[in-house]
Amino acid sequence: MLYFRREILDMADNSANGNSGNTVVVVNQPASSAIGICALVFAIISVFFLAIVFVPISLILSIIALIKKQFVWAICAIIVAIVSAWLSPTIWFALGIGSSL
Repeated sequence: MLYFRREILDMADNSANGNSGNTVVVVNQPASSAIGICALVFAIISVFFLAIVFVPISLILSIIALIKKQFVWAICAIIVAIVSAWLSPTIWFALGIGSSL
């Protein structure tokens, strides 16, 4: 919002001085947290079905979210994905852990 106010003041100064040039107004939008939200959604889906597919997707998206500094979403998604992997018998058998039970 700071940039927006400065540009409006510049525009007012230019019109007061007789300069009627075009002024570009730059508005900075906050960063989106879509990657972190997607990671958490995939982690929640993996609790209910196809954990062997959705857990790795969730973990990859969580790493990307951590890189983009979306810490809360990423950490929540990692926790849910780890719990989902722990509860999934398919992942246990894929890792060879389920055969010893």
